[in-house]
Amino acid sequence: MKAVLPMKRQTVTVAAPPAKAYTLRALVLASLAEGTSRVRNPLMGQDQIHLIGCLKSLGAQIVEDGADLLVTGCAGKYHPQQEELNAGESGVTMNFLSSLSALCDKEVVLTGKEGLLKRPIGEVISGIHQLGGKATYLNKEGFPPVRIHPSPLKGGETTMSGAKTSQYFSSLVISGALTEEETTIICSDEMSERPYFDITTSMMEKFGVKTDNRDYKRMTIPAGQSYKACDIAVEGDFSSATFFFIAAAVCGKSVTVTGLNRESVQGDREILPLLEKMGCKVEWSGDAVTLTAGPLKAIKADGTDIPDMVPSLAVAAAFAEGESVFTGVGRLRYKECDRLEAIRSNLEMMGCQVCYDDDNIYIQGGSKLHGAEINSFNDHRIAMAFAAAGLAVEGQLIGEPGCVSKSFPDFWERFAPFQE
Repeated sequence: MKAVLPMKRQTVTVAAPPAKAYTLRALVLASLAEGTSRVRNPLMGQDQIHLIGCLKSLGAQIVEDGADLLVTGCAGKYHPQQEELNAGESGVTMNFLSSLSALCDKEVVLTGKEGLLKRPIGEVISGIHQLGGKATYLNKEGFPPVRIHPSPLKGGETTMSGAKTSQYFSSLVISGALTEEETTIICSDEMSERPYFDITTSMMEKFGVKTDNRDYKRMTIPAGQSYKACDIAVEGDFSSATFFFIAAAVCGKSVTVTGLNRESVQGDREILPLLEKMGCKVEWSGDAVTLTAGPLKAIKADGTDIPDMVPSLAVAAAFAEGESVFTGVGRLRYKECDRLEAIRSNLEMMGCQVCYDDDNIYIQGGSKLHGAEINSFNDHRIAMAFAAAGLAVEGQLIGEPGCVSKSFPDFWERFAPFQE
């Protein structure tokens, strides 16, 4: 357990860490490129470490050069050095490599930690099969571990559901650039987490590959393309900065976060307008943004494209006046833990009334909250969101505090000034 002390300072300035989503995609794309890419300011969390291990096993060369990473790619064809690839708890690694492993010259097995093995991959495997790939489940149908057979994707048309995650589409759009024929990916419903797909395609363009996205319903990738090495800098992470903004909001204080891109395509930049609606004030100055708290009021918001922000927004809602409703949150059951249950159980221990149904969560704010022994469920975003909540109450204890290393390895160091 890690104790969180109430916030006493009126203002805190803190730097945003590098963006998790950008770092993961930069590593994947660089591993497919011809030549050596430089990835500047990478995040080195557990997900990145597991991905780097997998990419090295596939034949990519990745070395540190000061604060940067140099990635020498495989020019669109992987040469596995070992059969098993362990993705740890990284859903991006599992979903992306599910299709990219078809580019191997020998079969590989994709596996991971227990939590990842409970996260479905049936949709992306179905998409791979439709494009000519071959994969075999080793245990439960629709879930890893999975064996990917050497089977260069031919291209053509594939249809998938986007209800659970956009990662399936990011995976196939990346591999689709290397197929024999033009690839068309059709979304049979509504794609969730669209901003993460935007990050994928915008970064693909930096590596020399173009795509045509028609309203997230029909995505076309021309054949005959190849990834080119490049020099790419990772921008600051709005997802991780969210915990600092929430801390200021629930404590009635002010925080300045530096290193953020005001024009970013990151979906979690929406934390700022949402907190403005709840009563906070937001001011930009270059790459720094200052959030000053005001009396918090309830909000209704759609979490479809911003699922990672929902735990933090739920914490803010608990301190707001009135009932807040977050819709489109059903997919939170399939993250590192069942985040809907984690939010409910922990907020109720703090004295807040919470309930949820298939796709919505309802939080009744306005009650007098108190500290509690928080069960993080070994989930980094649950631990950090409730750490922020702990700054506004006495006696908050965070279980499994080390789980933050998945996405924010130095969280507790950057969080420390809030407790001084």
